[in-house]
Amino acid sequence: MAEQVLAAVRTGPGTTELREYPMPDVPDDGALMKVEVAGICGTDVKMYAKPVVAGPVIMGHENVGVIAKAGRAFTERQGLVEGDRVFLEHYVPCRRCEWCHAGEYRHCLATDWRLNQDARRYGYTSAEHPYHLWGGFAGYLYLPWNAVLHKVPDGLSAELAGIVTRCRTASSGPCSTAASATTPLCSSRAPGSRAWPRRWRASRPAPRWSS
Repeated sequence: MAEQVLAAVRTGPGTTELREYPMPDVPDDGALMKVEVAGICGTDVKMYAKPVVAGPVIMGHENVGVIAKAGRAFTERQGLVEGDRVFLEHYVPCRRCEWCHAGEYRHCLATDWRLNQDARRYGYTSAEHPYHLWGGFAGYLYLPWNAVLHKVPDGLSAELAGIVTRCRTASSGPCSTAASATTPLCSSRAPGSRAWPRRWRASRPAPRWSS
């Protein structure tokens, strides 16, 4: 019998089921990440009460883990090897459009699950899509060639790296939105846990690897 991956799957408003999915075969340009930390964002709390849009969803978009298995093309493109600890951004961009070249992945149509039924965004993409493992509330995550990854420095724990992923989530949305507007402002308001990392980051030196 093929190895199975246990996942917490949101199936409706306020409803979660534990389901098993087959461990994906890793293609040459893909990888699997063993999840160590999956944060709960304020957006998760808000979305949990709403109907699912495109089928059952494995939530969790603030994720840290270890590259468990990777294809050769993936490691060459990403500059990573099996065993590396990484922080995974929740966007899976096309890497070709104007927004991607500017690093504004949240505006890429390939990540917009509201407008594009084939979009990929961790924590929002349906588990019915191929490879199934598109959220952090599972034992493993599937990583395609265009996943946005940051190597965690040696010596930094998964737990601390998980806190920094919240800082990234908190700052990237309001700042990139402001950057695309006519007025260069960066809002400091955000729901739930996204407000806390700003205070944490303001009181501590930001790690050099954090964007």
